[in-house]
Amino acid sequence: MDIAPGGNPVRRSGDQMNRNVVIIGAGIVGLVLAKELASRDIGVTVYDGKKEVGEGACKASGVVSVGGIEGTGMEYKDAIMNELRGAVISAGRRKLEVKSDSVKAYVFDRERLSRMFYRQAVDKGAEVVLGARMGREEIRKLEDPVIVGADGAVSTVASAFGFPGINEYALTYKKEYREAKVDDKGVVGVYFDRSAKRFFGWTIPYSDSVVEAGIGISGNGRRDSSTAFRKFISSGQAKEVEGGKAHGRGFASLIPLRTRSITALGNVILVGDAAGQVKSSTGGGIVFGALCAKVAADAIERHMRNGNSLAAYEAMWRKRYGRELAIHRAVHNAYSLLGEGGMEGFLRMGSALGLGGFLSRHGDMDHPSLMLKRLFSG
Repeated sequence: MDIAPGGNPVRRSGDQMNRNVVIIGAGIVGLVLAKELASRDIGVTVYDGKKEVGEGACKASGVVSVGGIEGTGMEYKDAIMNELRGAVISAGRRKLEVKSDSVKAYVFDRERLSRMFYRQAVDKGAEVVLGARMGREEIRKLEDPVIVGADGAVSTVASAFGFPGINEYALTYKKEYREAKVDDKGVVGVYFDRSAKRFFGWTIPYSDSVVEAGIGISGNGRRDSSTAFRKFISSGQAKEVEGGKAHGRGFASLIPLRTRSITALGNVILVGDAAGQVKSSTGGGIVFGALCAKVAADAIERHMRNGNSLAAYEAMWRKRYGRELAIHRAVHNAYSLLGEGGMEGFLRMGSALGLGGFLSRHGDMDHPSLMLKRLFSG
């Protein structure tokens, strides 16, 4: 296999596509799965229409919990931009501080993280073919024993093979501000603002003077996330951007807020955003996408070696992570129903009951069932 000057594998026209598993999508989740399969001596080729690894990765925010990123089994430390110890949650005039003495999450340079994951997958023997954009007809013609869709929220693989759709999306928009007002670079801001419909606004510090501001809105109506973003910034809620200078253009993205009802059909499975394996409460997709990629690797290995049905993948990931994802959906539905006014009242009551302290001690970004267990066990 040849390597182009940019570090990307190049397939010669005479090469044979005789690999066992084809993954469509060289994002973080697709690369985690590719490394897992290659580590088990299962031949795998990843195809992506992008010309460079990490292209477009900056459209999404890069906050991942410490436990979540460690669960990927990938090396990641060189991609860390900042460490986070807490959050300030705001609605109307009320605020709730949730701060810990220990690092709870990292802010990643997602482009760098993607390149690191790519190199790890290739080093284990996976083949990654870039600049290979496939349409539905081309995907349907693939004859490989296993086909995996890891190609994002609007999955061409899902469309090609008739998977059920995803019922709700969030449209997001974000910008980076330099020379910004960052009082504490270890704390993110979460804003339940009227500009956000069925989601929220946020500020994420990259450093002492650089911050990302963004907002999400329901994707089910005729609304524009960039317009919502401008209203959010002009409202003065996100005080971290005061005095800051917007750097570069803004980025819009699409986040699935529901899982697909089916993620395995015949020899085709979906993982990550393509399957809707995303925390609806925050829109984070790396942790559960990577965890489900490991489940997919187990199911694929059993299928390849023992002839087990790939339908086991569906049952396995739902048994392990379906409950947590359902709780995240319930949290999303709750704050969506309350709106800004209701959340203001909730934060007022939560402050009186010591909710901030409880979350500081027992908060878990990924596994809310553990928090509920601690809450009701006293």
